[in-house]
Amino acid sequence: MIRTWLVAAAAVTITIGVAQAQMSSSTTTSTQTTTPVVPAPSTAATVDSSSQRSTDSYGNVTDKTRTTTTGTVVSPLGDTTTTRKTIDTTTVR
Repeated sequence: MIRTWLVAAAAVTITIGVAQAQMSSSTTTSTQTTTPVVPAPSTAATVDSSSQRSTDSYGNVTDKTRTTTTGTVVSPLGDTTTTRKTIDTTTVR
């Protein structure tokens, strides 16, 4: 009779151990980080140039040149920046 109780107790212990093994759980966490691709700013430039030559009553020749460069830059966020550079050159001969 004691032997029956020991076998029964062993069977219950094995059953509980199997049940606990089946109830275990695991958690997996995955993290993904992405970096957005930012395009290079787009640019556009125009160059305007004008020249004028004149001669005074003494025969001096004056050359005047004006060069204007205008550039526009559009950032990846859509901001627009316009730059203008003007160079005036006067040459007297």
